[in-house]
Amino acid sequence: MLMENNELSTINITIAGRSFPVKVTEEEKALVLNIESEINEKINHFQKTYSGRDKLDYVIMTLLTYIYDLKNNQEGKMSEASTQKVNTILDLLSDF
Repeated sequence: MLMENNELSTINITIAGRSFPVKVTEEEKALVLNIESEINEKINHFQKTYSGRDKLDYVIMTLLTYIYDLKNNQEGKMSEASTQKVNTILDLLSDF
């Protein structure tokens, strides 16, 4: 996400109950909100499937599925959407 700072606005997204400010362009806003929804859906799926674990476990499981998909797609043609999703997740996790 290399953009000039004057083109960026900050939106707050919530992943696994934690809020994160994310700087995006107007064009990226819908993608980031879509990613937020998709990540939370995967986390909820893991919570239902593997109850009794720590929330961080579900976040890591979700990250692993994205990384697996990314590596699996590298053998063929990696989709831009998958790459964007993984990079967004990694950016969010780098703030910890």
